[in-house]
Amino acid sequence: MDIELVAQVIAYSAVGLGVLVAGFFVLDLLTPGKLGELVMARNPNAAVLTSGILVSLGLVLWFAIYFTGAGWDGLGDAAVYGAVGVLAQAAGFVVLDLVTPGRLGAIAEEPTLHPAAWVAAAAQLAVALVVCASLT
Repeated sequence: MDIELVAQVIAYSAVGLGVLVAGFFVLDLLTPGKLGELVMARNPNAAVLTSGILVSLGLVLWFAIYFTGAGWDGLGDAAVYGAVGVLAQAAGFVVLDLVTPGRLGAIAEEPTLHPAAWVAAAAQLAVALVVCASLT
């Protein structure tokens, strides 16, 4: 077993988890209420929004890690591209909020599934795909 390779896997995993956590907290700031509590209270809108951001950032991270190369050299790049992904996701959410009536983030607190939750999640995925394509 190559100990250095194991250390690199741990380091990339830590960067990835850090980006996912940051993305969750940014989405939490953009929506009213405590997103984690809403998800645990079985709120479907909060779950769809949270799933959208996590899957989207996971895609960005996959592309960032895959296309920056193996080894220690790509670790910083993966972190930077992950941060760009978080910022792009936040910007996409804010822009969608501006072009839709009402406050998009408020749907996170609604107890019944709202179609806008799916739209917001799809927008997150679309933004992630743009970021991913820019990494290739």
